[in-house]
Amino acid sequence: MELLPLGKILKTRGIKGEVKFFPFSGQVASIINLKRLFIQKKGEEKPKEFKVVRLRSHNKSHFIELKGISTIEDANELRGSTVLIEKSDLPQLREDEYYWFQLIGIKVYTNDGEYLGKIENLMDREPQSLLVVRHNDKEILIPMIDSIIEEINLKKSKVIITPIDGLVD
Repeated sequence: MELLPLGKILKTRGIKGEVKFFPFSGQVASIINLKRLFIQKKGEEKPKEFKVVRLRSHNKSHFIELKGISTIEDANELRGSTVLIEKSDLPQLREDEYYWFQLIGIKVYTNDGEYLGKIENLMDREPQSLLVVRHNDKEILIPMIDSIIEEINLKKSKVIITPIDGLVD
């Protein structure tokens, strides 16, 4: 079983055990129909599996109801916990799609072959998401827009970009 971090539980919502969570990626719509999640409480080694009663989004906030978590006291115990998902539970993507976790660690090059670094993280920002690329102590934020991202090749673990003026300086 391979578990992947999905987000973090921030706080309780209401008195019936619903919790608010912060997703680590902007791809929440792809997991709305999940039947189970795993919760890794702070300080505990092994995550616990929960059946999902409901997972919903409202005004850019995300909420989870879990079977067995039915009071505010139960929900409070989950604050600060990491929400995980079994990799095999992820919905299948089309050939030209990918999950954010698949991009972490991929090398980034310019279309001239210059190595820029590895993708360390992604940021979901308006109006577009950003790749956080690091090489030694230099960090570059690369907008994920078609005019800059030339190719994402998961098989070769490589992203090629066409940098605009000032992007990589």
